[in-house]
Amino acid sequence: MTARRLSRFAFLLLTLAVGTGNPSRAMPPPGKAALTYPETDYIERLPGRPGGTLRTSASYESGSFDIHTIHPGNMLWEARLIYDNLVYLDTAGEPSPWLAKSWTISPDGKTYTFLLRDDVSFSDGTRFDAEAVKTNFERIKKLGLGSRIAAAYLAPVVEAVALDTFTFEVHLNAPYHPFLHYLAQSWLGLISPRQIRQNPDSIKDRPIGSGPFVVREYTPGKRAVFQRRADYAWAPAALHHTGPAYLETVILEAIPNENERAAALLDGRFELTFEAPLEHLSELQADPNLVYSNRVRPGSPMRSLAFNTRRVPFDDVRVRRAIAIAINRNEIVRQMSSKTFSPKTDFLSANTPDYDGGFRDALAYDPPRAEALLDSAGWSERGADGIRMKAGQRLSAELLTTGDERTPPSSVLAIQSDLRKIGFELRLTFVTSPRLNERVRSGNYDVLTGGWWTATTPDVLYLLYHSSQISRQNTFGQDTGNLADPKLDDLLLRARQSLDLDERHVLYREIQRLLTELVPVVPLHDSHHVIVYRRELHGLLFETVHNTPLLTAAWLDNSSR
Repeated sequence: MTARRLSRFAFLLLTLAVGTGNPSRAMPPPGKAALTYPETDYIERLPGRPGGTLRTSASYESGSFDIHTIHPGNMLWEARLIYDNLVYLDTAGEPSPWLAKSWTISPDGKTYTFLLRDDVSFSDGTRFDAEAVKTNFERIKKLGLGSRIAAAYLAPVVEAVALDTFTFEVHLNAPYHPFLHYLAQSWLGLISPRQIRQNPDSIKDRPIGSGPFVVREYTPGKRAVFQRRADYAWAPAALHHTGPAYLETVILEAIPNENERAAALLDGRFELTFEAPLEHLSELQADPNLVYSNRVRPGSPMRSLAFNTRRVPFDDVRVRRAIAIAINRNEIVRQMSSKTFSPKTDFLSANTPDYDGGFRDALAYDPPRAEALLDSAGWSERGADGIRMKAGQRLSAELLTTGDERTPPSSVLAIQSDLRKIGFELRLTFVTSPRLNERVRSGNYDVLTGGWWTATTPDVLYLLYHSSQISRQNTFGQDTGNLADPKLDDLLLRARQSLDLDERHVLYREIQRLLTELVPVVPLHDSHHVIVYRRELHGLLFETVHNTPLLTAAWLDNSSR
């Protein structure tokens, strides 16, 4: 099976033009996505003007560039400045060449053989070759639980082999249909093997990749300055870009304050913010000098609550379902994002392959039904304060929060209020991040706030809900629900290992249906990436893997100011 014959893994990428807001939704054929944007958002159409410094902002900076060990969401686009991958996705969503020129897959789906480019180097002068890839894979595997995302993607890898200088082979323990899609993710970007062997601790603040920029200055968590690499000549062919990046310098500043971030755009101190301040969107959208873009990331939507299904009261699915349908998502999302985000009641974003919209209303807002479910679960008595009781026990649970999770505190308070209306007491306990991680690892929690996970494959559901991932638990992802449901486990494993597109389509439909019955988490809204930039910035693309901004072909026209 060659790269071009992998169309069975394809999905339709995004019909929403940059700056517009009405995505196309339709029931897709097997293996396709229901939400699409136009092909032109992903390819360079005209050559740009070299030079210039792009000043950008975000609410935070990731604090490290060691993509094999960290998981901040901003690394999806930060990593693209300095690292390259073996594989990219073309505009049809097919795995296509990047640092790997081509590949073959054995008939049993357990051996992948990659033919690599022979003209690539890391920014320290080290040659890119099969040994470099092998060194990266072996490092990730050795990190184990120290690598929450990258190592999870390589879990089925048994052995990485350099067959010759530019031929790399991977042996898997079983067929693994999403493998190429994961290889395209930022988390599996490739680091200089010399740096890995000689000074791995330096990766976090002096990373050495083969990408279009190098890190010139860095203050972790606050500021990063990226310098164009003049000899870069191996961008993915799917971008239609050749040669180095156009921008000479990219400056990223962490500006947590939304008022300041908005003002810096409006007065021209910055040309781009990777995180548009939601409270100022109407003002920013009204400015003729600015362009607004709101895009949905593929994979898992934002999850508001993640239950520990092994603890009372969440060991009863009726209680979990009651809570899910008692939360007024439409109102919460309206308040937190001024209608920018889309409320969500199912378990995949619509731009994920094999998304099935038939379950989009399964957990829709229905307080009377929630009340009836709690009655049927035996929580029919009421205390003096209106909280439900059973055998003298209050219907109450502790929500652990640091106040800094991806679920904003305002939405948590709204959820708490909604649940109190049906007689459920949600107690908020603020803890430090280390303490939160400690309690998650020990299983000592009732309910957590959730997160999102970007992936161009429905196999993201395996990472989030298969019981094998309980050992990899963390506060943003792997099976914090502790489900261990045998039927769900069987479906997820069969789907992951199936090489038949139609079979996978049937399996993923059943998985999505079953999740709406099991309710391990409460979906809240689609995972959106909202940016605003000045009109003098041209050539801004969106990369096909995460649907986040890509600066390889971006350029500045200061004459337009």
